[in-house]
Amino acid sequence: MAAEFRQTQKLEQGLALSPQLKRSLEILQAPSLDLREMVSAELRTNPLLEELSPAESAKDDQPQSVGEDIYADFDEPPPQKDASAEQAKRDFFLNSIPDKVSLQEYLLNEANLDAPNEGVAKAFAGLVGSLDDRGFLAPDALESAKNAGFGEDDIQGAMRLLRGCEPSGIGAFDMRDSLMLQLEHKGMKGTLAYRVLELHYDMLMKRKVAEIAALEGESEREVENAISEIAKLSTSPAHEFVAEEERFITPDLEYFRKDGAWTVELTNEHIPKLRINPEYRQMMAGGRLRKEEEGYVKDKIREGKFVMDAIEQRQKTLLKIGFAILQKQPEFFEKGPSALKPMTMQDVAEIVELHATTVGRAIHEKYATTPFGIFALKFFFSGGYESADGEGVASHSVKARIREIIEGESPQKPLSDSKIADMLESEGISIARRTVAKYREEMNIAPKNLRKRF
Repeated sequence: MAAEFRQTQKLEQGLALSPQLKRSLEILQAPSLDLREMVSAELRTNPLLEELSPAESAKDDQPQSVGEDIYADFDEPPPQKDASAEQAKRDFFLNSIPDKVSLQEYLLNEANLDAPNEGVAKAFAGLVGSLDDRGFLAPDALESAKNAGFGEDDIQGAMRLLRGCEPSGIGAFDMRDSLMLQLEHKGMKGTLAYRVLELHYDMLMKRKVAEIAALEGESEREVENAISEIAKLSTSPAHEFVAEEERFITPDLEYFRKDGAWTVELTNEHIPKLRINPEYRQMMAGGRLRKEEEGYVKDKIREGKFVMDAIEQRQKTLLKIGFAILQKQPEFFEKGPSALKPMTMQDVAEIVELHATTVGRAIHEKYATTPFGIFALKFFFSGGYESADGEGVASHSVKARIREIIEGESPQKPLSDSKIADMLESEGISIARRTVAKYREEMNIAPKNLRKRF
């Protein structure tokens, strides 16, 4: 049968972002330092766009007005290039920020250096891809590696390599395995602490110190010391790694008290201030450009104006969100994180008259300086619980209270998760025991049996 070709029409409805809209969203989402890099790229490709020097920027008393009236400077003489120490310091600061490396990337780099052959390196990459957020392997990780076609020798070589990597405890199958692996890294294999984990883990979880001491022929004091060593180990080795690779934070907002009331301002330290180079207006006015050159200049003016307007819109949106946070969380600025209330993106979106997804994009990797330290803007947004008097209590506040309770407990009689839940209930916060356990683990706090001291 001969092939038949036919032409048909089909109408489909879809959403496609224009290049300009996509760029606008990128500018809105970009952290300050990333925005700085984006603008640097624009400056390299648009000769009509230029950055105001620090001295010129200092004349602007309205920090949020970044792109206002781009044609206002056309009749001014070309700005003098500024090579001040402040600019040099800023450039050095920007150039010295390291790239963020994930745990997986870090481990794969280790494999490239230490893997004895390509087979082991490939099996290693497969195992690394199956690590969970704590750095643990799934129970069936080895079986999955076999099913993927890796040889037994390569898998075993990859396992030895993975379990030898830092941070110690990576590549374990469960908590017990990870704790034992960490002791091995410390040269403590065969010690009492190691034997307690290897032979008496169930009794350790039930804190049966006397029984462990009798089985090991050791004093209860020695067993307690061994348990103290175990309590020093990480219950989430990958969490430690993530904590060490945080990027340098540059706050976009600053909260402070002025004339007896709290207010907020944009910091703008790393936000470039731009304008269109006035020389080109003079060239156009003087008829020194050919028709095709004039078209090029107009296009670049249009592109430059778009970038400036997008930056201005970003700044205005952030400032609106900053004031909305102040309106919704007034007690935080007086009492600190424990006074945080539940607040959603929609709550703020209604105040600033934007869509909730726009608010989410705007606060992405943005930070604020407060009287209680620097916080990510997303910190102020959280679900929560209702107290006995009907007031909302944010989950961040509940975590802070759990930490306070544990820090104030008796080392000889640490509190169980159930007891902590009961204490919170007595304070008017209804929360399940399993939620207390979840929050405690997220804060990397050991369970009751590993916090006990004599």
